[in-house]
Amino acid sequence: MLAIYRIFSYLTYLAFVIVGRFKAASGHQLWRGRLGLIDVRGPVHLWIHAASVGEIRIVGYLVDYIHKRQPSVRIHVTTMTPAGYRTAVAQMGDSVTLTYFPLDAPPAIGRTLDRIKPQVVVIAETEIWPNLICQAARRGIPMVQINGRMSPRAFNRYKLIRFLIGKLVSNYRHWFIKTDQDAERYSHLGLRRELITVAGDMKFDAPLTRQSEARQSETRSRAGVAPSDFVWIAGSTRPGEEQMLVEAYAKLRERYDGFRMIMAPRHIERVGEVINLFDRAGVRWYRFSAGDSGSTPVSDGGLVLVDTLGQLNDLYQIADLAFVGGTMVPIGGHNLLEPVWAQTPVLFGPYTDNVREATAYIKKHDYGMQVDSAEQLIDVVESVYQGRTKFALKQDSDLSNSTTAQVGTYLLRMLGDA
Repeated sequence: MLAIYRIFSYLTYLAFVIVGRFKAASGHQLWRGRLGLIDVRGPVHLWIHAASVGEIRIVGYLVDYIHKRQPSVRIHVTTMTPAGYRTAVAQMGDSVTLTYFPLDAPPAIGRTLDRIKPQVVVIAETEIWPNLICQAARRGIPMVQINGRMSPRAFNRYKLIRFLIGKLVSNYRHWFIKTDQDAERYSHLGLRRELITVAGDMKFDAPLTRQSEARQSETRSRAGVAPSDFVWIAGSTRPGEEQMLVEAYAKLRERYDGFRMIMAPRHIERVGEVINLFDRAGVRWYRFSAGDSGSTPVSDGGLVLVDTLGQLNDLYQIADLAFVGGTMVPIGGHNLLEPVWAQTPVLFGPYTDNVREATAYIKKHDYGMQVDSAEQLIDVVESVYQGRTKFALKQDSDLSNSTTAQVGTYLLRMLGDA
């Protein structure tokens, strides 16, 4: 089976060479990375691979943790996507070297290992690259998996080739796995239990995103809300949720003059549709973009419709309470953690299949709660407004007991022992 994979990877590599050699020769970074024609020269202490944006973010926390303790550690990061590359540049800057991940073919993998000469290879989340694993093993380069997971779908697939997968994953020095369930799945595939640490999810180690008072004041001014207003923001809303949210807002606005709402549809192209809904409901509203011209009076008291991209994090910063969409309709939920990092309590509906770990984390730490109906939503929002219900706010905390700390300490110990 592995021999067949190697043959296939060679053929893929040859196709890439034919198509991409001219782009690589002209300096195209993605193609140079894919073919292993990178300019970085080792040795480096750590080669850390992160597929795309989400994985790059957790790697950024790890890099920061390591460099605060050992600034001299040389780290090379690879990613698969242009979005991941841009995120790595923005988050880690020149604290690391950065290229695209090579094709998992012997020539590209071998060339990359020859050039960066890593002391340890680290893979974020779960990507199993047979040629990388085999070449690292032959060269005596230990591999470590961080933030490992195994979805039910992947598990069912891998069970069909259990012998091969078990042999590959056992080449790793250690696995840091998110949950006990993930660990059980890996064990079933043949990974020895002593190679596994169930450490939790590194994404929960994200730093707070609190902004300066001046920045928050500017955002309030643009949104047309006064410092004394109670601000409820509904982010990433979907059809079927907005009607419920507008009705809740209208009822609460009738009762409380200082009650304000900001709504940000998940898809900006639906703004016209949402405006029609507002008009049918008879609520006063205005576009968030109107605040850019200074034309929005604070005393207006209308519902604010977010009609520009990239504003949600700023708006979570000024809110007293958040609701995250895709959870009151069977979508599966959107980013529940963004308001948490802004120290804003968050409400969400029962449809959270896509964000189960975040849901459990929020409930465990009392950063928010699930509401199962429009009536419960109104009751909880009103209770928060009146001060009868209070939630905990995430604090900047010592990372000494975090997942990132467990991983970072282990890697530093490996480097020290080498």
